[in-house]
Amino acid sequence: MATKTIELKGTLEWAKLFEGNRDQGQYDIDTDGATTIDILMDSSNLKSMKDAGIRKQGKAEGDLTRVKFKRGWADQFGRDWAAGPPKVFGTTGKEWGMDDGLIGNGSEGIVFVEVYDTKMGVGCRLAGVQVINHVVFESEGGGSGPTINPKDYSGQATQASGASQAAKPAGYSPKVAPGDIPF
Repeated sequence: MATKTIELKGTLEWAKLFEGNRDQGQYDIDTDGATTIDILMDSSNLKSMKDAGIRKQGKAEGDLTRVKFKRGWADQFGRDWAAGPPKVFGTTGKEWGMDDGLIGNGSEGIVFVEVYDTKMGVGCRLAGVQVINHVVFESEGGGSGPTINPKDYSGQATQASGASQAAKPAGYSPKVAPGDIPF
């Protein structure tokens, strides 16, 4: 169980906090996945994280540091408190669900991180998120290709097949003898 919970304020990105959009990991490996979020935080929030004993390094992006937090969807030991969806709240403190909208990159918020002791040192896991300034999630189309607009060729197919039969020489046979190469 967590020994304490810390709050980290910053810019939220890649929020996958609900069952319907959780991170499933690699596409070809069947897992229960995890909820994840990236937070871009300033040096004072990074210091708070380090002072709590969290060993995550993060990645510097200008004056900010990007850190990813996650919470497994299922715990290997069946502990409900250690896995499942994190608590998500809106500006007023009211619970936020997927029906309220996905959290878009650039939203401002607070990430609640549970900190606990392990045999290997201090561990941490995502406990919750509060959205302070919501940016609407905008999809880029999900990786699908260009739009396909099929046409009706049913009338032309009959004309084309009639015309092509007239153009074939007498004695033409599309059948090829077994073993023959048709070119």
